[in-house]
Amino acid sequence: MNKTTIYFKYGSMNSGKSLELLKVAYNYEENGIIPLILKPKIDTRAKNKVVSRTGISKSALEIEDNIEVLKDLITKDKKVVLVDEAQFLAPEVIEEIVGLAYKNGISSLMFFGLKVDFRGKLFEGSKKIIEMADKIEESTSICWCGKKARHNARVVNGKITKDGPTILVEDDVNVVDYVTLCNYHYYYGQLGEDYEK
Repeated sequence: MNKTTIYFKYGSMNSGKSLELLKVAYNYEENGIIPLILKPKIDTRAKNKVVSRTGISKSALEIEDNIEVLKDLITKDKKVVLVDEAQFLAPEVIEEIVGLAYKNGISSLMFFGLKVDFRGKLFEGSKKIIEMADKIEESTSICWCGKKARHNARVVNGKITKDGPTILVEDDVNVVDYVTLCNYHYYYGQLGEDYEK
């Protein structure tokens, strides 16, 4: 009988997803269980680390879309696997991680990430996790108006844009930022009076 439970903790930016991963890792470690922490290599904000906006961080192994490498990482001696920024992973990589968790009897496989991109469309990785997860939970953050933020608006040179590549962590030419907005302000493209870039 398979005992693996697959979790997806999603939310907009600034909702504490990475902080939640770090908290979960700490709780396991306090009980003598060392989790395997993974993150996509494409997330270049902090090399080989999961970093919360609070400044707390923990070492992580960076993975690419190389399924063979995963077979050496997700093994029977692991009890818990935590994956940060999971939205950036290809669906076939998500499937392989889940398959290896089942095969090796991993008790908890937890994905953390964004559900939708700056256009409001599901990330392919997040879509695959939603299809496979046993438990899905939303982390929340707020818009500048105080309502629940649902969107990660891409702001280029001070203006919201819905054009460009799905993944853009940094840009050498333009000033790129992401702002969390409620449905209403995302729809109308309103950043609020206090937004300064």
